[in-house]
Formats: sequence, C-alpha cells, structure tokens
Amino acid sequence: MGSCQYAEMSLAMRYTLSPAMDSKESARTTSIGAWAGFAGATQSRVVDLLVSNLFNFSVVIGAILMFAAIDSPIIWLGAVLTAASMVMLGWLLRRDMSRGRALLSTYQGQRIALLVAVAAAYLARRPDHALWIWAATGLAILAILSERTLRLLLSKATPVAVQLPGFPEVPRPPFKPSMVAIAPFAEAVLGGLFAAAELPGWSYLVIVALGTMSAVIMAAYAIRAVMISRRSAISIRKALQQYQPEFAVYYAARNGARYQLGMWLPYFERLNRRFIVITCYPSTVPEITELTSAPVVIPKLKSAHGRLWHLVVDSLKAAFYVQNHQANVDMLRFDRLTHIWLNHGDSDKAANYSARHAAFDKVFVSGQQGVERYGAHGVRIRPEQFTIVGRPQVDRILTLDEPLPAGAPRTVLYAPTWQGGKPNTNYSSLPLGGQIVDALLDRGATVIFRPHPQTYRDPQQTGIARDIQRRLSADSKSTGRQHVFGDAAEVDWDIPECFNHCDALITDVSSVASDFLASGKPLAMVAIQQKGEAFRQAIPMARVAYVIERDLSTLSEALDELFGPDSLAEARRTYRSYCLGDALGPKAPLPFLREVNTILDGPPPQRRLTTHVKSTARVTGSSPKGGATALQMKSPAAVDPAR
Repeated sequence: MGSCQYAEMSLAMRYTLSPAMDSKESARTTSIGAWAGFAGATQSRVVDLLVSNLFNFSVVIGAILMFAAIDSPIIWLGAVLTAASMVMLGWLLRRDMSRGRALLSTYQGQRIALLVAVAAAYLARRPDHALWIWAATGLAILAILSERTLRLLLSKATPVAVQLPGFPEVPRPPFKPSMVAIAPFAEAVLGGLFAAAELPGWSYLVIVALGTMSAVIMAAYAIRAVMISRRSAISIRKALQQYQPEFAVYYAARNGARYQLGMWLPYFERLNRRFIVITCYPSTVPEITELTSAPVVIPKLKSAHGRLWHLVVDSLKAAFYVQNHQANVDMLRFDRLTHIWLNHGDSDKAANYSARHAAFDKVFVSGQQGVERYGAHGVRIRPEQFTIVGRPQVDRILTLDEPLPAGAPRTVLYAPTWQGGKPNTNYSSLPLGGQIVDALLDRGATVIFRPHPQTYRDPQQTGIARDIQRRLSADSKSTGRQHVFGDAAEVDWDIPECFNHCDALITDVSSVASDFLASGKPLAMVAIQQKGEAFRQAIPMARVAYVIERDLSTLSEALDELFGPDSLAEARRTYRSYCLGDALGPKAPLPFLREVNTILDGPPPQRRLTTHVKSTARVTGSSPKGGATALQMKSPAAVDPAR
C-alpha cells in the first residue's frame, strides 16, 4: 500500500463516541445520541443508517405492491411508499453532497430499486407503453452500472502539473462527476411525475436519454484526459529541468491545504525564487492553485526508485514540509536536498514535538520555546538542526500593549480548534462553545466566532458550529450588536484580521493562542485534556492565559480578567519573545526569508549515515529510555536515484 493512501485508511478507521457512553442512564434511552454511543459511531452516521434502511423498506414494498396489486386500491399505498423513498434518497444524496463526498458509483442499488419502482408505477398507469417504459428503465440502469468504470477512468485522468510554463495541463471535467450520479435520480423523479400525469412512455425515454448524455460526455472527457495525463507524466521531468526550480514544498495530506500551505506560500513567493509545490493527492490541486501561482505537480509515475524521482530534478536544493504526514519519508529519501520542517503553526500540541522531526536537516521554530519543547518531551534533536526564524505570519497583526479602559465595550474572538485525529489529540472546546458564547453575550460582548476549518468535516461538529451561529444571529437581531461569524469571519477575514478586530481571545491548545501573543491583548484557553495546574504544566502557553476549566467552573473568573484588570499582561509580553522571537509587525518575516536564502545559496548538506531514510520506513514514537529515534536508515548511495 502506498503511503499516500495511509491517511485515507486512518480516517476511515476513526470513530467519534457520543457523550451518551458516559452514563448508564442515558445509555438506556432510545435517543439518537444513546444509539450512537452504543454503536461507537457519530450521530449523523446513525441517522444515515436509519434513513437508508427505511428507504430500502419503502422502495421494495412500494414496487411489490404496484406490480402485484394493479387492480386493487392498495396500489396507492405502493405509490405513497415510492414517493417517500424518493424523498429519502434525495435527502441522502443532498447530505452527502453537502459533506463534499463524491456520489459517482454510490447508492447504486438504491437508485436502481427506485427506477424499478417508478417503472411499476408507470406500467400501472400506461400498460400499453410497456416497451417504452422498460427501454427507459434499462437505459437508466445501464448508466448507473457504468459508473464504476467511469469512476476508474476519472481516477486515472488526474493532472500531472498545473501552472508549469509550456506544459500541457489535463483539462478539468466539463461539470462535476457527481452530476452523472444525480441524473438517474432526477430521471426517476420525472418518471414518477410523468406516470402520475399518464404521459406517453416515449416521453420518459426521451428524458432518460437526455440524462444519460451526462455519462457519455463524462466518459468522453475521461478517455481524452487519461491520454493527456499519460503523455504528460512521461514528459514532466524534462519540463521541470527546463523550469529550474530551486526548492519544493511537499504536501502529503488529503485535507487542510488552505490553512496549512496557505500560511506559508505568501512568504515563499516573497523570495522571488522559482519553486514547485508537490502534492500527493490530485484532489488538493484546485485548492492549492488558489493560493499560489507556482507550479503544482503530482507524483504519477511508479518505478523501482519510487514515485518522486522524476520530480526531484537537479536544480532542487531544498524541500519544505508543513504537515506531519507519514508520507514525508518518500521525499526525505533524496539526501542531496536540505530538508526543512516548518509545521503549520506553533503550539503545545503533540504535533509540535514529534519524534519524526529528528529526520529533517533543519527544524525551523518560532522562538526558544520551540527548541526547548522537544527536549521537555524526550525528543532528541541536535542543536545545529534548530533555527529560530520567528513567526512570519504575525506580520499583519497590530500590537496593542495598552489595556482598554475599564467598562469599555469588548469584542471577543472565540476560535476553538478541531477535535483532532484521535482522542488524545482532541483539544477542542467546541462542544462547550454554546455556553461560552452565552456567557459572553450576557456580559454585553460582541463576538467574533471562527472555528477551525476542519470543523466542517464532521457533521456533528458542524451542527454545533451552526447552532452557535444561529445564537449570534438571533442576538444581533434582538440587541443590534454586530457579531461576526460564518463567511464574514472565516472567508472575508483571515486570522490576523480577526485578531485586529477583537479586544480579547478565547481559544484552545492551538497556534491561534501563540500567534495572538503578537497582539498584546488578553486571552483565555480552555483546558480539555488536563485540569488546573496539570494543564499549565503540560501546556506552557497556559501559564500566560486565563484558564477555563472543562466544567466551566472558572469561566466567570476568566471573563472577569479578560474584561477587567488583565493581571497577566506583563507576563505575556515577556513570554512573547520566548515564543515568537523578537521580530513583530512588518519585520516578522525577515528572519525566515534570510535563513531560507542562506540555505538556497549555500552548499548541500553534509550527510551522516544516521540521517538517511528508507522510503518504506515506519515512524515510531519516542523511546521511553532516552528520547526519540525516528526512522530506519539507509546509506547515501542507495537512496537518491537522481544523483
């Protein structure tokens, strides 16, 4: 299995437990939450299963009744069940589309069953047009059965490079492939209406034929795109050699490019040097091209040297990494490059002191705290690997060290993080967000609400965020306070703009807290994994923040400080340089730009045998007896096919 597919499997294996598991009393109830807790699944997953099974019952019984009871009034019960099944399948399709899921080749059995039920209804109304009706039904079913082949073709019709001068790009699909899956459903709905109106069967066939054209058009596109993609894969190395990029930004994750890559790409572009972005997943390309004008390339060819050899051309001198993904080892094996770890934010989360980082030539950290954090958690990294570069992303954050007058109106930013990939990395206070926001509203505050972008990948978390947005909307209407939420806080404004428009912050263990130090304004942090002093010991950032316990017992006290004396102001200013370095405002990016230029203009790294990585290496955790060891090793001569 390729390491780029590892994340997909990991996500598929992750489950979210319901709070119903916490109590025997709640487990006895028949609520959706209780069932979700019992099954070890999300509430939305339980709802999906209930609706799917109800659909199956309705469509099958409905079809049987309409076939078997043509001369009986009970046929109308079959018609009602079929109509209900249409509504349920439409709801499922719409729900999956809202989650960003691909519909092609999904719900195939359900859509075929619905078409058969519609045919039964049509035959009951127009038995003299059986040939037309079955021809239409057969054509629609054939289109559904062809979706697996079409999906396979589209998976091969992926881009090899975009925005690379003079290089042919694989054209984008003429429309979303999901429309091919929606077409048979729409045909079934229209077929039901035509049957009710007793329209001739040939009219149904015409509608189905028109709908099937979407599959024909998409198949023609896929065949052409596959041919272009294959030719492009063969010629990509030559095109990159002509382009002469000096460094690469490697991205191996499927999700999160907008904020993980997006925070660094503007500073790479300030270097005025040619670079490329290498991304493992073609699905990330549209998002990345919105962030940069640099070429974006995708590993395509496979050989004994791995999937990246044709992209690592001689002009490349360095590779940068912003995401802590296992597939980074595929790029780390090219030993003539200088490999630089950046991360996508500075915080006390475990991802900021991973043992994997020992494999990089350089570990860029914001301040001295970033250096000491590794040692404090038993991760051994040589001192010469560290480089303090400050935090370029605070360059647009306005610094206001002077406190607001007592009693002045406050605008508070509530920015919870996401729930993480596993329970021990869940630092999110979002489930408590409604109570936190209500407490702010009770004090007359204006609220800016900006949840983590990954929040919307989980339906249950999305529901909580939407509920908070509804509360803020209702309060705006009743009080006139101009709360900022939704697209206004998450799209129109970025993080620095949210910081500049607020007077205080409530957040979790997150880089949002670290970056907010640049503002000089007070902040509170919600303790999710630990309590009290244990939280402050585990999360150094919490020592200069007002801590809100998970049971909200200290919420009122923390808000008193945010709205009042701010007794930690001086401690925060001292901690700021320890965490972020000394460069703030417009000068913040300068140390980073200077260090990158030094690396690109300098000699290649001096290698030791203990710094080279097999492409098949597995990353382990830290050793209980003395620090971390990261990866299996291999000699220089064996690891770089481009040498």
